[in-house]
Amino acid sequence: MTASLLFVAYATFGKIVISTAHLWTSLASAAGLSVVLAIILMHPLTSSQKVLAQWFRSDTVAFASLLAVAAFASILLNWFKIFLPIIMVLAAEALVRLDLQTAEYTQTQALAILVVVAWLGLAVGWAVTAFA
Repeated sequence: MTASLLFVAYATFGKIVISTAHLWTSLASAAGLSVVLAIILMHPLTSSQKVLAQWFRSDTVAFASLLAVAAFASILLNWFKIFLPIIMVLAAEALVRLDLQTAEYTQTQALAILVVVAWLGLAVGWAVTAFA
């Protein structure tokens, strides 16, 4: 069920990507993004507490990080229309990954399912836009 949500999210993303000026660069970037997201979701940050504790040891680093997050949030809110498809894909892929983990798929099977569904969704989105 949630795989269909991922399929629709990537089809919508593919439809948006094909309307850009540099078609082949956009297609390669979108296909690469789907693989990178699947790999990142395959190995979530399990030791994030250790990483964050080391990173925020200094007040100066914590303040600089806070400024960077605030700047990114400002950019995201100002260009919400641009970031919305990416947020939609991230949310759908995370939901499908949780569903696959609950269904007790192995990590390799989950990666393969995420990549195949993402690429099929991108292909359908591109085909619908190109041939419609």
